[in-house]
Amino acid sequence: MNAATSLGEEILYIGDEPAPARLAVSGRNIAAWIAMGGIAVAVTLIMSVVIRNAVRESYRQQCLGQLKFLGLAMHEYHEQHGHFPAPAIFHPDGTQLLSWRVALLPQMGYRSLYEKFRLDEPWDSLHNRALLAEMPREFGCPAGPAHREGRTGYRVIVGPENDAYSVNAAFEPTRGADIRNFTDGTSNTILVLETNSFVPWTKPDDLHWSKGGTLPRLASPHPDGAHALFADGAAKFLKPTIRPQVLLALITMNGSEVIGGDG
Repeated sequence: MNAATSLGEEILYIGDEPAPARLAVSGRNIAAWIAMGGIAVAVTLIMSVVIRNAVRESYRQQCLGQLKFLGLAMHEYHEQHGHFPAPAIFHPDGTQLLSWRVALLPQMGYRSLYEKFRLDEPWDSLHNRALLAEMPREFGCPAGPAHREGRTGYRVIVGPENDAYSVNAAFEPTRGADIRNFTDGTSNTILVLETNSFVPWTKPDDLHWSKGGTLPRLASPHPDGAHALFADGAAKFLKPTIRPQVLLALITMNGSEVIGGDG
C-alpha cells in the first residue's frame, strides 16, 4: 500500500484481485447517491402502502363474508321461528338478559356454546360473563381491536313498537320482523350495521332509531364507511357521504321510499 492509498480504499478488494480504480468524489457523485437513496425510500414507501392497502382489503372481504354468514343464520332462524330474532332474550318480567347474538348461536353452528348459557340470567351474571371469552370469530371484525376482547361492533337497529300505521326498522324492542313486513323489499332494508362502537357480544346493546331521531353514524374499523347486512342476506359497504334520506330509507322496512343509487 503506497502513501497515496487509504485504508478505506484497500479493503474494497479481496486477496489477489486487482484493486479497483480510485473512485473520484465529486458533487455529481454525491447527488447520484442521494438520488439512489431517494428512490429506495420511495420504493419502500410505495410497497408499505401497497401492503397496507392489501391488508385492509383482506379485512374488508373477511368482514363482508362474516356478515353474509350472519345473514344465512338470520334466515335459518326465520325459517324455524317465522320471524327474525328479537334484539334480546328476555326474562318473563320483561328484563333484557342476553343479546340476539346468543339466540343466533345454534343457527351459526355453535349449539354447544349456546347450551352453556344460562338463559334465565343476564349477560353479566357470574356464570354468563365467563363466556365472553368464547365469542365466535364471526362477530369480530378482523380490522377492529375488539375481536380478541369479546366485544363486537355488529349491531342491529331497533325501532319503536310497530303497528299497522307506523314506519319501523327490522327490529322492535321485543321482536324481530317477519319477512312479510318488509314492504320496501328485503334488499332495501338493513338488518345489521357495522359500527366503531364495540360492546360485549352477549350484551343486549344495539342502535336505536325513532321517527325524527338521529341516524346512526357510518363509521367502522374500515376507512371511509361501514358494512351493512341487508335483509336479503347481501352485505354492502356504505359511505358516510350517503344522503340522510337514503340512509333513513335503508333503515326502515316499510317507509315506501324510492331509493336511488347513493351509497
